Amino acid sequence: MNEIVGVIYPIPLGLVNRLFDGKTKVFVKYVAHNTTKLEPGDKVIFYASHGSRKVIGEGIIEKAEFLNPEVVLARYREDLFLNEEEFQAYVRRSPSRTPSKKMLTFVMKKLRKYPKPVDYYRPVTMAGLYLGVDEYRILRRQK
Repeated sequence: MNEIVGVIYPIPLGLVNRLFDGKTKVFVKYVAHNTTKLEPGDKVIFYASHGSRKVIGEGIIEKAEFLNPEVVLARYREDLFLNEEEFQAYVRRSPSRTPSKKMLTFVMKKLRKYPKPVDYYRPVTMAGLYLGVDEYRILRRQK
C-alpha cells in the first residue's frame, strides 16, 4: 500500500454537519486497538452513513490521543461534535465499552464540507479505512 495520508470514518448524516459548523472541532471514535497510524497533519475524511453514503467533507488532525471518556469530557466537552447525552449513549452502546476503555480522540483543524458529496468506490465499514496517497487523489478528482 502507498503512504497513508489519512482515514475515512463513517459518521451518521445527522451528526456530520456539526463538524462543519465552525464551532466543534473534536471527533471521537472507539477503535479496536489503542494504536493508530495517523498523526498530526493527516486527514480524516467523513463518510455519511445512515443516509447518502457519500464522502461529504474532511479535516486535518491537529492532535491525536487515546483518552477514556471521563478525560474526553473534562478536556473537550464544549468542542465535541456530540452533545453530552449523545456522547454518553455512544460510550454505553456496546457491552465491551467500559468507562476505562480509551477512545481515539482527534482535535481537528481546517474542517470543510465538500460543495457536493462524493461517491467513494469502496464500501466504508464502521472500522473505517486508511487512505493512501493514490486513493486520496482519486477522491480529490471526484470533488
